[in-house]
Amino acid sequence: MNRLTTTALSGAFALAAWPALAESYNWTIVAGHPPLTTGVSAISTHFVPEVTRRLEELGHTVTWTEAYAGAVADVNGVLEAVGDGIAEFGYVPHLFEGDKLPLEQITYVTPFGTADLTKLMGVIDKLHEEIPEIGEGWAKNNQLVLAPVGIDTYHFVTKFPIETPEDISGHKIGTAGLALNWLKDTGATPVAGALPSFYNSMSTGLYDGILTFESVVAPYKFYEVAPYVTKINFGAQYASALTVNLDIWEDLPEDVQQAIQTVADEYRDIAASSYQKSGETSLAKAVEGGAQVSELSDEVRAAYAKKLPDIAGDWAKALDAQGLPGTKTLETYMRLSNEAGITHARNWGGM
Repeated sequence: MNRLTTTALSGAFALAAWPALAESYNWTIVAGHPPLTTGVSAISTHFVPEVTRRLEELGHTVTWTEAYAGAVADVNGVLEAVGDGIAEFGYVPHLFEGDKLPLEQITYVTPFGTADLTKLMGVIDKLHEEIPEIGEGWAKNNQLVLAPVGIDTYHFVTKFPIETPEDISGHKIGTAGLALNWLKDTGATPVAGALPSFYNSMSTGLYDGILTFESVVAPYKFYEVAPYVTKINFGAQYASALTVNLDIWEDLPEDVQQAIQTVADEYRDIAASSYQKSGETSLAKAVEGGAQVSELSDEVRAAYAKKLPDIAGDWAKALDAQGLPGTKTLETYMRLSNEAGITHARNWGGM
């Protein structure tokens, strides 16, 4: 074989190994929350650079516009921004989308479960497999879930000390989404809000305290305006999702889809692990900053849960009336939770 032939064959093999058509992708990824939020931080530090690297290995190039902290869409607008194609990817806090994504609210209507976020997210993965209507809800909003994102357990963060649940009576407590239901029949006044606004709302007197997850207490410096952290363990929650515009996704070649999904799976695990680990660290830093941390007993926690109305059963029946599998979703979730060794403080929906 002469040198010319060898060179030609080498070139042919190189072309065969390269994608048929190298693409230059220009993508925007958005979040209403700032990178202080662990789920957003992991997008910037892992998902974006790793997708870039792996697509470059396939011969493509990627240019990202990262628009966090509401630069393009606030926490209530990310779902629409991704669905409408304003952004290709987004960190969607679906806890604010109860009307459009009702089945995804399952953990928020079944509080007082586990604080083990990794275990919870395993249940959520299986729930998505068994209830296809969950994915159909996202498809109606023109997007696909690449990675479900959970958050660590919720507690009270207040301007006043709490020794018993009765101490919240007469106070205004801010929280997000269907977590507002956790204040029913307690005598407290629930006020809808979100992480980015909690600090100012407490400092101006709009709230007397909040229900929030422990990993954000120090990063958002909530202890500066509400120094009392009362641990009650409402449970870890499935709150958000990393999504992609469905039209964009369906136009991508299969190897690109596979590369993105692989990185998204890694991101899901990194986010869950980071949330799980950062909760204790956050409270320790809050104590250094002057916070006072106390913990209610398991007996008080159980009594609080039993005092609430059956928010899960009511939720399921309301969705059944809309033609959605509310009861089926609740039954499946409680079964999967039991199979995973998760015990709730009460049997929601009588399950």
